[in-house]
Amino acid sequence: MSNISSLIGNNQQYIQPGGVDYNATANKNLLPAGWMDGYIESAEIRDTKSGTGQYIYIAWRTSDGQHLVHDHINIKNTNSVAVDIGLRTLGTIARALGLESIDDTEQLNGREIAVRLAIEEAGEWPARNVIKAYAKVSSTRPKRASDLDKTRHQIRGNENRNQQANFRSAEGPTGDEIPF
Repeated sequence: MSNISSLIGNNQQYIQPGGVDYNATANKNLLPAGWMDGYIESAEIRDTKSGTGQYIYIAWRTSDGQHLVHDHINIKNTNSVAVDIGLRTLGTIARALGLESIDDTEQLNGREIAVRLAIEEAGEWPARNVIKAYAKVSSTRPKRASDLDKTRHQIRGNENRNQQANFRSAEGPTGDEIPF
């Protein structure tokens, strides 16, 4: 159990999602990019290697229990941008879990949450999954990036059909000019 409020101060507020997330997993079995449901297996505050900051370490596991992806959320750092990104991410997690605020990492443990995964090529290191976003678990959200592309295509197709129908109705039933 780790108290977050004492590290970030009471005047700090969680803001909109965004930022860079890192994943230190050595898992060779990569998950496909896209949204996946799962749960936070554990969350705890850790010190940075340099000793000048702290981050929340999150171990997120897929719903089937087969895959584990790690995330680091900066909450105390000499770089204020890193802290802002971390607080935005923490705010996103709070909203996804239906919490007003997160005061302790214990509030995260065992909670169901969806993540948007990406695959990151790390140069000399093997590719790995990274968490790019958090969201409430939802049956209406596309589960994979390819599903999202199909959904976007369907929406665009519907918009084009609606625009064509609106244009035809403006012409009138005979296709002539609009009567006055």
